[in-house]
Amino acid sequence: MISRPTVGLALGGGAARGLSHIGVLEAFEECGLPIDIIAGTSMGAIIGAMYATEPNAAAVKRRFTAFLQSDVFKESRFDYLIENNHEKAGLFDRLSQFARKSIFYTLLMTRNSFIHQETSSQNFALLIDDIDLAETRIPFCTTALDLVRGERYIFKEGSLRQAVAASCAIPGLLPPVEIEGRFLIDGGWIDAVPVTASRHLGAEVVIGVDVFSDLDPFEQPDSALEVAARAEAVTRWALSNHLCQEADCLLTPEAGSNHWADFSLFDEAVASGRAEVYENLHVLQRLTRKRLRFRRAAAPRGGARKRPA
Repeated sequence: MISRPTVGLALGGGAARGLSHIGVLEAFEECGLPIDIIAGTSMGAIIGAMYATEPNAAAVKRRFTAFLQSDVFKESRFDYLIENNHEKAGLFDRLSQFARKSIFYTLLMTRNSFIHQETSSQNFALLIDDIDLAETRIPFCTTALDLVRGERYIFKEGSLRQAVAASCAIPGLLPPVEIEGRFLIDGGWIDAVPVTASRHLGAEVVIGVDVFSDLDPFEQPDSALEVAARAEAVTRWALSNHLCQEADCLLTPEAGSNHWADFSLFDEAVASGRAEVYENLHVLQRLTRKRLRFRRAAAPRGGARKRPA
């Protein structure tokens, strides 16, 4: 009989860099590559949930573009977090950046997130349908980090919108999601590319997508907080590299030079995802192609089992 393996797509985090996932989905459609299961973390949870609900890359792209043009997104002030190049910035730009950092750090010390709960909820309402995980057209799950138990939490049932909100709750930026005594934050802190979660749903072949495959350049730090942030980034990077070894194929779109909060390079990020699929197309086709499986005939009683010809 002719069959093929169950193919799972594991979409990692990356905020604006994760827009590359849309390009990956476009290329999968263009090349006729199957997607039977989707697992997503952080931005991968958003893109993955949108596609699992409506498996059409063009529709996902249109909806996300409309979201980026909305007043709700502008109120989130992601552009406030973008750092300028110190070498090219003038005195006013450097002073302005210093002031923004000071305000941002002050807010982190006085409330549990930079973006208010109401604004966060409005953002997810524009992107994610208010349905149950069981209602997606492609089986989907997402992951978060449970701060109470210190473990990965996999959402396989319940509210799709709430699950995605938990998986995207970047510490300090978006509020944690409380569910039954658990305080859940961005799954990227423990599961940057959810390969294991994809296998939990039954994937036999897992294609991972990692937009944080390389560490960002690091220069002379201005504060102890920047040193601590770098140490945390290195730890997450090392953990991600270890977990990604479990993928059958790892795609690494060239979106690493874009700032994680800069959503203005939408087209470039999407293009990088498409290009990465085409660059690895021969590997992807080999992993997902149909294959022959032979049904073994029953062995005669008392005799050896016959081998297929």
